[in-house]
Order: sequence, then structure tokens, then C-alpha cells
Amino acid sequence: MSEEKNCFLTPLTPKKNKKKKLASGICDFCGKEHLLCYICTQCEFTVCQTCFIENQKMFTRSGVTWVCPNCLNWETL
Repeated sequence: MSEEKNCFLTPLTPKKNKKKKLASGICDFCGKEHLLCYICTQCEFTVCQTCFIENQKMFTRSGVTWVCPNCLNWETL
């Protein structure tokens, strides 16, 4: 009389919401409003293109992905 256990495969990473990665907004670094900002899809951290380029070593090594300094989520550019 053993209890049968169901094994469901779950993905290692949760599905990402289809949120915008680029939009106009207020930069969390400089506090100014810009037309083009990179936005983290997890915590909605916003950084403008100017601050991103000035602090590029903090965000990216490859130029293809960037790491959100707020929640450490990886995003593609």
C-alpha cells in the first residue's frame, strides 16, 4: 500500500513576462527623463542609455546581456 507520487518536471527558471525591455522613462541613476531606457523585466529598474554607456563595466561584460544591479537579473540587450 504505497502512495503513488507524481513527478512533474518544472523549468529551472520561471517564465518571464512579456514586459517591455526598452521604453521611455526616468533613469534610476541620474533621475532624468529619457526617451530610451533599459528596463529590468523583474524589478523594473530603469537606466538610460547615457548612464548605461558611462557605467558599462558595472552592467555588462559581453555587450549582449546586462545584469540588473537591483535584483541581479540577467537581461538581453
